[in-house]
Amino acid sequence: MGVPYEKQHSTYDEQVQDKLIGRGLRVDDRSKALSVLRSVGYYRLSGYLHTFKVKKAESATGHDERKDEFLPGASLSHVIDLWAFDRELRLVLLDGLERFEIELRTSLAYNTGKTDRYIHLRPDLLAPEFSKPKSDGGPSNYEEWRTKYDERVDQAQGESFVRWFAYKYDSRLPIWAAVEVFELGQLGRLYRGLQLEHKRQISGDFGYPTQKDFGSWIAALNGIRNVAAHHSRLWNRTLVSSASRPKAGQIERLDHLRALPDNTLRKIYAPIAFLTWVIGRNGEGDEWRGKMLATLATFPENEFTSLANAGFPEGWQCQGLWR
Repeated sequence: MGVPYEKQHSTYDEQVQDKLIGRGLRVDDRSKALSVLRSVGYYRLSGYLHTFKVKKAESATGHDERKDEFLPGASLSHVIDLWAFDRELRLVLLDGLERFEIELRTSLAYNTGKTDRYIHLRPDLLAPEFSKPKSDGGPSNYEEWRTKYDERVDQAQGESFVRWFAYKYDSRLPIWAAVEVFELGQLGRLYRGLQLEHKRQISGDFGYPTQKDFGSWIAALNGIRNVAAHHSRLWNRTLVSSASRPKAGQIERLDHLRALPDNTLRKIYAPIAFLTWVIGRNGEGDEWRGKMLATLATFPENEFTSLANAGFPEGWQCQGLWR
């Protein structure tokens, strides 16, 4: 059990003096520092400040522990530049993720709707393991998914199409309407719960050779989506889910991912590379890839920070995916 949290509230002036300047961070413009703290908040900014602090010699916790001491030469300008880059990166990624999510909704609804318009409400038409009771007696994966789905429908009562189905019909949404209330995570979980043939049809729509691995990419992209949508620090984030790399030669433009260590796959480069490929696989997406490249070109690389911390391999720009 951890120790009680006893840190006290501090004013903006105290934050500048005690937590920034007093710990060795160069602050050239005190008024700008106060403005940033008021608009961003010290706690949110601390995720970026962390990168510029001195590492502890040893850590038995497994966490990246740092001292309350900034590296020589580190400045608030470095921190602000990194925060601003991360913000722009999230915005570009959300644009690409929207494209992927909408196409996934369309493919899932089209391919499963041919079997039954209410397939998502009929566990007997889904993969048997999706509805299998858990060994601890807890609800099945389908029951958990269905609870979340019902909550989403309740929250979507302001949508005219939801109200129309409740007024005109028996309120059940067919799959081609239901996908419009799904979040990406719910799409991914339902995809994993589909029969094998449906998963093959959907992954095939995206040109991906293996249905199981495609599901792992949905999960990885959902991790990025959740971070970006909540305006959280993304650039050097370690994601909860890592995706399975395609076999050599299956997707030539993603072959270079096979050289990445497993821990690097949980950084943001691999999902960004997959998203770039999947958006541009049909000769489209050049505009979005250009936006991504332009944003990455603004990364404030210096002696303290590098895109390698985000999982970008050396020479990544030379890969065919980016040319």
